[in-house]
Amino acid sequence: MPVPFYLLCGSLGAGKTTLLMRLLEHWKQEGRRVGVLMNEAGEISIDGPRAGTIAEQVMNLAGGCVCCDTKEDLSWGIAQLVNDAESDVLILECSGLADPAEVIDAVTDLYTARLTTLERVIALLHPIPSETSSSSHYVTTQAIRCADELILNKQDLYVPGHWEDFKSGIVKQNPYARLWETAHARIDPTALLSPVQTTRPASRTNVTFGAPRPSGSHQRADYHPIATTVRLPGPLNRARFLAWTETLPKELERAKGFFRFEHEPELQEFQYAPPGQATIAPVMLLDEPDPAIVLIGRGFDREQCQAQLLACLAPR
Repeated sequence: MPVPFYLLCGSLGAGKTTLLMRLLEHWKQEGRRVGVLMNEAGEISIDGPRAGTIAEQVMNLAGGCVCCDTKEDLSWGIAQLVNDAESDVLILECSGLADPAEVIDAVTDLYTARLTTLERVIALLHPIPSETSSSSHYVTTQAIRCADELILNKQDLYVPGHWEDFKSGIVKQNPYARLWETAHARIDPTALLSPVQTTRPASRTNVTFGAPRPSGSHQRADYHPIATTVRLPGPLNRARFLAWTETLPKELERAKGFFRFEHEPELQEFQYAPPGQATIAPVMLLDEPDPAIVLIGRGFDREQCQAQLLACLAPR
């Protein structure tokens, strides 16, 4: 029997990994064997090691966007989790760059459908100004259209009037999905995952499929920003790095990574997603990743930003 498959999608920095960890804790308490597919835009996985502390098995699809660059790896990863890891529930956290309609197309093909069935599309969203982030606006629009569950996150960061306008606009785009309003992705997993009586039309589908694409086509969509993975060959100077976080360009849509500060033994996790401040906190992981920071955005000087970050390395 095909195992249930959950698709977690949404815009960059909306809090998808935070929600994923809550869902993994819920399934673990139920005794489920959860297989996780992590799609990240950088060359290495930043969020995968964290999920690996809870999930039975984590497959990393790093190095590109699962809707185009690593699409072939998706079916292979599902097969590995179902056949080898014997997972009884699967969840894919899409990159914030991924078009969820393309991902749905991939996980519902004839081969993959023998192994898994698309149970729910969960979209995690937060208000962002579309004029300053066309990529996030596109992904958000697609996520709204495809979702069964729409979770509006970071409510605590926005004034009521702005929030209500944001919510009403989403309801107009998708009147069929259940709507949740949260801060810090705090939601009851039991309620979120419970069966729902939908008011969708009889010809129910998560996505309207277009004309078939030519086989072997990997052309990147116009909205995709560029992901730059900056590998860190040594520990960072804390003062320099904190100063660097105050100079992040406005075109940077997401930044995250792991590293150590000089003379400090703890592994540090770095997260940045506008409009909030960058956060740095100690973290313990079973499988420690290589030190690196992934920068995601479009229209900023990547070389300069990378050079400034590397200048934060402690002298050897």
